[in-house]
Amino acid sequence: MTGLPDGAAALRFDGSRLERGRGVGRSFMVDARCIEGPASLKGAYAHVCALDDPAAALAFDEPEVQQVRRDALAWWIPLLGDALVCVTTLALDEARYGGAITVTREPVAWQEDPFARLFPGTLLQSDLFCEVAPPCGPVTERYAGVAWPGGSF
Repeated sequence: MTGLPDGAAALRFDGSRLERGRGVGRSFMVDARCIEGPASLKGAYAHVCALDDPAAALAFDEPEVQQVRRDALAWWIPLLGDALVCVTTLALDEARYGGAITVTREPVAWQEDPFARLFPGTLLQSDLFCEVAPPCGPVTERYAGVAWPGGSF
């Protein structure tokens, strides 16, 4: 991952910590609005469905990746309701999916997280994330490789 497209930001995960930018740990592109908004929430709950293993990747166009995004829109995001802070996929590049993060104000039924079907979830408390309105779709389109739901359609 060299340069980032407009609307993307870098986040790294080492299996137990999330940090902005690049450095130690696995680097991902995220929807920039999730970490570069006007005010981050203190102590938010971040469910990171990703691995720090560089080999853990799927093509965004794989049916299972498409399905978890559909499920997120169909029932996961509505289930979270007002607890939702933001959601973003973790892009390795324009074509490869490395996971997703769902951030909430309070603990929720994390065992229901559809993104955990692809990569197991790790629950962290974090001060990195900002509130972003829930996405409305479409679920099968991406813009210039920006992590879903960022970019435009």
